[in-house]
Amino acid sequence: MSVVDELVRYTRLLYERGHLTLLSGNVSVSVDGLFVVTPTSYPKPFLEAGDLVWINGEGEVVKGRLRPTSEWRMHVAIYRRRRDVGAVVHTHDVLPTLLAERIEADLLSEAEAYLGSGIAVVPYIQPGTAELAEAVAAALEKSNVAILKRHGVVAVGRDLAEAVNRIEVVADLARATFYKWVMELWSAKRGD
Repeated sequence: MSVVDELVRYTRLLYERGHLTLLSGNVSVSVDGLFVVTPTSYPKPFLEAGDLVWINGEGEVVKGRLRPTSEWRMHVAIYRRRRDVGAVVHTHDVLPTLLAERIEADLLSEAEAYLGSGIAVVPYIQPGTAELAEAVAAALEKSNVAILKRHGVVAVGRDLAEAVNRIEVVADLARATFYKWVMELWSAKRGD
């Protein structure tokens, strides 16, 4: 399977699993010094290989008929700082975003194995800006996942499978943290 077909497949998977909304969130891969990114505001379940956009490090479209994601700067900044990264996934998962610094990373054993270092938290910065791009890239220098306050989650990996898996592990951790709190409240109310 080509890298382009794989990107389409994983983007659809992220949408089907509720990590991406119809028009928001973005995915990219690095290929021979260029970056293949999802187009801006394009319906994820209808994405096809010809809809993807190839850009250079300045965000100039090298190949493709659509505009690149508005977060192209963030993707490029991450690849510049992390030469080991081959894929970047940015979702707008609600629960991890709401919990941000409260996620308890030690609740699930697979978190340490799949995430590596801890989860970075980036303060709110206007989406699509160079300032956000640099803040996220800096946060990901020592982490594989960053939660952007009021905005979403960014995960990196050597390939799409690793980056997507990290998105799912963070979503699981957020649910586990939330359920733990609910159970503690319920137990306290019952007097257990």
